[in-house]
Amino acid sequence: MPALKHPMLRIAPVSDEVYAVSDLLISALSRQRIWLFDLEATGLDTSKERVTQIAGCMFENGQIREETAFTSFVWPGEGVEIPKVVRELTGITPEKLQGAPAFPEAWRSHLAAARGADFWLGQSVFEFDVPLLEAEFARHRMVSELPATLDSVVLATWLLGPPEERWSTSKLLNRFSVDTVGLRRHDALDDVKILGRLLQPMLRLASEERGDRLELPPDPPLFIKRHPPIKEGA
Repeated sequence: MPALKHPMLRIAPVSDEVYAVSDLLISALSRQRIWLFDLEATGLDTSKERVTQIAGCMFENGQIREETAFTSFVWPGEGVEIPKVVRELTGITPEKLQGAPAFPEAWRSHLAAARGADFWLGQSVFEFDVPLLEAEFARHRMVSELPATLDSVVLATWLLGPPEERWSTSKLLNRFSVDTVGLRRHDALDDVKILGRLLQPMLRLASEERGDRLELPPDPPLFIKRHPPIKEGA
């Protein structure tokens, strides 16, 4: 993970297992308008894979605002393949992407849907979604339009302490006993709704135990356990 110039906080690599975050202050955390978002892609290598789905939804006053939900498939380009394992995981096939907008158009529509949010939040976005977006911006010669964004792994580590491994979605679902009946993992919009269900108890806990104030000082920074390296062919 390279050092990222980020509009919301400081992110710095430490090792292959850990990165550090600092220089963040959010008062009245539970009163923020938060845009929850997620991406699906053709694979996990953020330097070369293409976005195939974008989804988001506003979270406000402790609730997911379903009426604000946005989702769009994304045409990855002619000749871009989706490996079988990815098709099976996400349910996204080349046939489903026929006629979908290219990334620049889909991204502009997503930005318009997210207008008015205080900041964005996604799961593992500092390791996956953010570098994937930066690669798409560069590929399409777009001005980088990354908004103020927070990773829910950072939020969980600040709130709950460092886990034995990392705060994956599965670990957080178990920690808060969140029901995901009716929602499909690895569908971008359903993943957004799952994150919303996780955010509800997290914000309640932050309000009760942390004074509803998220603060990451410059020193010491908060160390975040990274996702284990993806093995070739996995």
